[in-house]
Amino acid sequence: MKSILPLTLILALVVAFENCASNQETIRTGVSKVNTGSHLAQIESIDADLKSSSLSDESRDKLVIRKGKLLLDLGKYDETISTLNQVNQAKSNPVQLSEWNLTMGKAYVGKNEYSKAIQFLNQSERLDKNTNLMERKKLVVQSLVAEREYYPALATLTKTYTKGNQKKDEFYYETAAKTYLKMGFEYKNTGFYQKGLQVANLGLEEFPNNETLKSIQKECLEVLQPEGKL
Repeated sequence: MKSILPLTLILALVVAFENCASNQETIRTGVSKVNTGSHLAQIESIDADLKSSSLSDESRDKLVIRKGKLLLDLGKYDETISTLNQVNQAKSNPVQLSEWNLTMGKAYVGKNEYSKAIQFLNQSERLDKNTNLMERKKLVVQSLVAEREYYPALATLTKTYTKGNQKKDEFYYETAAKTYLKMGFEYKNTGFYQKGLQVANLGLEEFPNNETLKSIQKECLEVLQPEGKL
């Protein structure tokens, strides 16, 4: 693959970079609309329950994890982390500890501390390979892209969807196409724009109304058309 040299392509890359910067998305952690009042009431109830001296260690840790997840939903990431750190990890069972690591990972994603998030998400999977598998994998892939670890991100994405014959969904096409687009700009290489365009086109065959894929397709074409590399 040849490096981009012509001025027209350099200018096109600048446009593509500006578009990428303006279209950057916050990594989604699976949280939908939150009823703030309900969440705060549940947290208050949990705090009251935690004052009970008759609680077993396991019950106490379950309540703490539940409180941490509620705080996570509210976007209170530092409070989530400080709350979860009250859990006695040494006494937690693997499934519960996997949930703890997953919630910690999400909190660090929320803080844009992706390398820490990846550590917790991977540890969550080591403890429990079945529960929340796709959610964890997607967060790891998005975190790797955010850390500009593009090759590991693509490798993880491919492995996730190949293993178990997982059907390629909108997340797959959006993430793969967006990653190639970012690689095209960073490495000044038209080959990555061509791959991004190819993936976007395949995704649009399956999901013709996907606006993210349409935007990526447009950005790739803006770079590739000046030199006639279609």
